[in-house]
Formats: sequence, C-alpha cells, structure tokens
Amino acid sequence: MKLKYIMGATALSLILAGTAYPQQEQEKEKPQQEEQKPAEKPKTQQKQEQPSAKQQQQDQKNEKQERQSARQNEQQKSDQNNKQRQDQEKQQQRQQESVAKQQRTDEQRNDQRSGGGHGRIPDDRFRTSFGREHHFRVGHIDSRRFQYGGYWFTFNDTWPGEWAYTDDFYIDYIDGQYYLIDLTHPGVQLLLVVE
Repeated sequence: MKLKYIMGATALSLILAGTAYPQQEQEKEKPQQEEQKPAEKPKTQQKQEQPSAKQQQQDQKNEKQERQSARQNEQQKSDQNNKQRQDQEKQQQRQQESVAKQQRTDEQRNDQRSGGGHGRIPDDRFRTSFGREHHFRVGHIDSRRFQYGGYWFTFNDTWPGEWAYTDDFYIDYIDGQYYLIDLTHPGVQLLLVVE
C-alpha cells in the first residue's frame, strides 16, 4: 500500500506539476508581452501617425497651392523687374530722343550759322532777296538792329558817320560773313550778324 501511496503521490505531483508548468510559463511570458505592449503603440496612435488617404490628399493639395503661390510670387517679381526694366528703357529712350532733338536743333542752328557764329541765310533765299542786285533803305535802326528780307540783322561796330539811314544799301556775303554795304560809300563795310 505504501507503494500505491507513493505512486499515487508521485503521479499526483506529476499531474500537478504538469498543469502548473504551463501556467508558470504563461506567467513568465505575460510580463514579456506586457513589456512589449508598451513598445507597441495603440491602434489610435498608429492611425494618427499614419495619415489617412484624405489627409494625404489634403496635404498634397496644400503643397500644390504653396507651389502655385510661390510661382505666382516669382512671376510677380519677374513682372515687376520687367516693368522696371521697361520703364528704365523708356526713360533712356526719352533721354536719347531729347538729346537727339537737341542735337538736331543745334545742327539746324549750325546750318543757319557760318563762320564767327553768325546765322546763315539759305543760298536760294540769298539769291532772291540779297546781294548787289537787291537794294533797300535801312530806314530805322532799333538798338543796333534792323530787319530786312524776313531776317533781323545786328551789328556790333559803330554806325559809320558818313552813312545816312536813307542811303541805298545791300547785304553781301563775303568770306563766310554778311556785310552791309552803302552804295554811296562802297569802301566801308559793316559786319552783320543774322538772327
């Protein structure tokens, strides 16, 4: 009986041990699993970290808008730079036109002038109204100037004493200068400036 008792106790302890061992193993694994679980993130956090398809679309839309906004800003800057450049070019062109106009005016004045800085009467006009064949009377002198043939003439030298304003005069062009010559006293010439 003793043997039965021993065998029964042994069998019972083996059975108990057999059922207890898996429980101990499970209890050992539980802390490991629990330790691993905090490392794993809850499903709600995983969902928050992984953007949804809608969120991705919204992000892409926002990025696209930002790129468009950046392009528009660059285009505006480019347009402003182009406008400034065009304004500068227009201003330079106006200045060049102004300079060219001034040069043309100066050239016209120079064309009208001959030696000594005097104005010039065009040759065809001179032939029709001036020279030995075209006599006139000065009549009246206004502050060392008189008018004849559509031009004003001035003189800096003194009016010769033997000349009378009622004498017959003509204007001649000699060596690039205009001279008033009195027919009564042809040896004296008065230098003129054409205005």
